[in-house]
Amino acid sequence: MTSFINDLGIVCSLGCGQSELKRALKNPEQEYLSVDSELHTSGKTVYVGKVHEALPSLASFPSHYQTRNNALAKLAYTQIEKALVTLSQGVEKKRIGVVIGTSTSGVATGEEAASYFKEHGEFPEHYDYQCQELVAPAHFIADLAGALGPVYAISTACSSSAKAMMTAHMLLDSDLVDIIICGGVDSLCRLTVNGFDALESVSASLCEPFAEDRDGINIGEAAALFIMSKKTSKVALLGAGESSDAYHISAPDPRGSGAISAMQQALVMAGCQASDIDYVNLHGTGTVKNDDMESKAVFDVFADKVNTSSTKRFTGHTLGAAGALEAGLCWLLLDDPQTPLPIHKMTKPRDMSLPQISLVEAAHYIQPKLCLSNSFAFGGNNISLILGTYNEKE
Repeated sequence: MTSFINDLGIVCSLGCGQSELKRALKNPEQEYLSVDSELHTSGKTVYVGKVHEALPSLASFPSHYQTRNNALAKLAYTQIEKALVTLSQGVEKKRIGVVIGTSTSGVATGEEAASYFKEHGEFPEHYDYQCQELVAPAHFIADLAGALGPVYAISTACSSSAKAMMTAHMLLDSDLVDIIICGGVDSLCRLTVNGFDALESVSASLCEPFAEDRDGINIGEAAALFIMSKKTSKVALLGAGESSDAYHISAPDPRGSGAISAMQQALVMAGCQASDIDYVNLHGTGTVKNDDMESKAVFDVFADKVNTSSTKRFTGHTLGAAGALEAGLCWLLLDDPQTPLPIHKMTKPRDMSLPQISLVEAAHYIQPKLCLSNSFAFGGNNISLILGTYNEKE
């Protein structure tokens, strides 16, 4: 069964809403990451992909919902609310589900509460530990939508929200729901910035995926929510492939075998060949090991015959939200042919020791029919999604 992606709500460092993101993609010369000196425990400055949009107040919601993470989720949800109301006419609430990928949930609120406890010997009056539960954003979105079907979260690090999209497809295919809100949301917090820095994976400046002197990632935040249903629309989830390297707790299998398997499975499910893919959104973190592995894997499947780019230089690595965010960028390309392919932005020389995949280095407008998006997480938890334009006559 084909699962249709009827609408998208999106917010990240590039802006809020489809129009702002399209505009940003047309202005790749601008830097969208910003300097932060508060997240690192030592006061060290880091570049982050921060959302600068004014956040909605959650004061009317229960205290365990009052987090930055849920405020980002509400920004994205508001963009799809009208379409959801239209699509859900005549649909029972128990046939509407929610699956959300996240890795931080309300951890930032927990960090603030811990600091307060350290100073005052007690937690803030309105602090509720439920805000940190990984399922919290899924419950929050379900409450916004009045969804009474399956509601849960997936947390598999950087593949979380891409896996939420595949799970949404499976729930539709199993006839457990008629409509499902899926995607991901993650917000900036000290845990991730300091944790990745402890792994020596945070870049000292702006990330440089596939560059010779790349030195790591920039952490970001985002929310990307899709409405997925059985109702025909222009863009559909056509294929997905999942694999698990089980190679190392944080490093990918250097051979890229798991990544290759995920991409090949996605192609089989979509019923297409590698040569049919018009664009690949790379996981492209800017770490030495990921870029080495992914370039090998992508070259194995596509050689240098497909347009590819990493968008981490524009958004930062949004962790649990990354899969949905980058699938969202593919959705924009498919939905609007006036949106250019995201440029692969780097200012350092390219690493010529890597397999030379075809990076989009200049403004390039095409009308893609099929886009593939890669998300490769800790533990070798891999997923590749294929989104495409749908034509019943094809």
